[in-house]
Amino acid sequence: MSEAQASIGVDDRPGENSCVPIGPRSRAWETVVAFALIALVGLFFGLPSLPEPFGVDQGIYAYIAERLLDGAVDHRDVFDHKPPGIHAAYAAALALFGHRMWSVRLLDLLAAIATAWAFYALGRRWAGLRMGLFCGLLYVAYYEAFFDWMSRAQPETWVNLTFVVGLALVAGTRRWFAMLAAGVLLGAGFWFKPTIIVLALLWLVVPAGRTAGNPDGGRKQFALNLLFVAAGALAVSALVLIHYAVNGALRDLYEAVVVFNARYHSHLDLVRGWPQVWKAIRFILEPLYAVTVLLLAAVSVAVLRGRRRLALLGFGWLLLAFATVFWQGSFAKGHYVLVLAPMVFLASLALDSAIQAVVGFKRNETGKRAILTTAVVLAFCLLLLNAVGLFRDRWTKFSALASGRVSPKQYYMTFWLKGAPGRGGYSFEDLRQMGAYLEEQTSPDETIYVWGFRPLIAYLARRPMPTRFIFRYPLTRTNDPRWWEEFLSDLDRSPPAYFIVVLHDRGRYHPDDSKKTLETNRDLSRFLDERYEFDRTMTDFEIYRLRVRTRQ
Repeated sequence: MSEAQASIGVDDRPGENSCVPIGPRSRAWETVVAFALIALVGLFFGLPSLPEPFGVDQGIYAYIAERLLDGAVDHRDVFDHKPPGIHAAYAAALALFGHRMWSVRLLDLLAAIATAWAFYALGRRWAGLRMGLFCGLLYVAYYEAFFDWMSRAQPETWVNLTFVVGLALVAGTRRWFAMLAAGVLLGAGFWFKPTIIVLALLWLVVPAGRTAGNPDGGRKQFALNLLFVAAGALAVSALVLIHYAVNGALRDLYEAVVVFNARYHSHLDLVRGWPQVWKAIRFILEPLYAVTVLLLAAVSVAVLRGRRRLALLGFGWLLLAFATVFWQGSFAKGHYVLVLAPMVFLASLALDSAIQAVVGFKRNETGKRAILTTAVVLAFCLLLLNAVGLFRDRWTKFSALASGRVSPKQYYMTFWLKGAPGRGGYSFEDLRQMGAYLEEQTSPDETIYVWGFRPLIAYLARRPMPTRFIFRYPLTRTNDPRWWEEFLSDLDRSPPAYFIVVLHDRGRYHPDDSKKTLETNRDLSRFLDERYEFDRTMTDFEIYRLRVRTRQ
């Protein structure tokens, strides 16, 4: 029995219940060719993402990253209810590639390709070269094709990377340093989003399978494996917590990531019965219809080819991934990045098993071979048609920009359209022009403030905000008097040169309008009336300027 098969508790003895034996160890040239092919497909599908602008969340992460690079401490000096991992990733992108939006897009693309490489290693280890190649290619292609400019470069991208690499390490060897490295990745993924803990339950299957195959010495090895994984995860978490403790920010981290999230998600009563559950599941299954068809086919094909354990592993992974979505209480598209990985795994298993069956047919079974060969060809055509359909509009926009048929201004005008100006509608170009206006009207030492959920404007204006509450949700969601006192004190001590109020921004997750919340808060409304005068309205944003300014 090979180590890879033993890692999931499969038996390679001849018979209908045996798992398909994996091929010989990957040769260096095979790995190089596979990695190059995955990278080329990733570049083809990912290239149009590079000029895409930031969305709402990306604007928050980028603004915080800029402040971190200026010496701020996360959560103490800038508030976000997300853990610090995503802010650190954005800061790394801006530091490595420059303070531009495409820097983050490039790092996101590299993370997707790296995840696909790890997926190749995992599939290769468990079921052979062909399975690994399918996993890597389908993941990077559908990640870039299905997820849009707002749902990429989210924490889930890096959670997938850390989880898949960790799973490949756990499956690839029993050595202690691999388990320790997997634990380090688990710890790193946790600080992007704690949902990785749910996925990490799958890691228990691998050493548990080894224990079942070797009950005498397996239990001790299983305990040691868990010990090394836990040690790696705890070491990373200890370093993060020490950083916060040294900077006096432990309480700020706890209140933002734990307390606020508990209050925030308690208001997101979005799952009301099975119709909503089914709707949430269909959200990804329907658009990725080709992958879904193969996912369902994996059941019958895997059983016929003696790969039941791999199929069960894949479906267990899929259930855990959906559990992470429901745990969060909201169904933003970016949350489904974690669901894509097991879908791709099962689809690849179906393809690989079908091709293996075609190759294994006897000469007198030409009818069966012809039918299954036709099914495989149709499956590939369906996958290609699905991916092209998801990707076509993005490639059309990108090619028009790259060829000069449209200007950057025209390109940016196609993003963020929600309706006519004045009714909750504006484009990214409107935000860019507002940022340029505020940058022109202020000096680098001055601050601005955006009342709403658009720190992206401050990022585009290249101006900091005078308070850590860079969006209003922690104030209006909790109405915590301590936070309100801190916020108003920050504004009074260092009034921003310009105060921007977002209009018509009611939504599913924020039913109250920012303009209305300002008017109903007596202290904030009085501060604005006494210290500011109306400047202008730009689409759905009111701009006020400080009456008395001291510019250096």
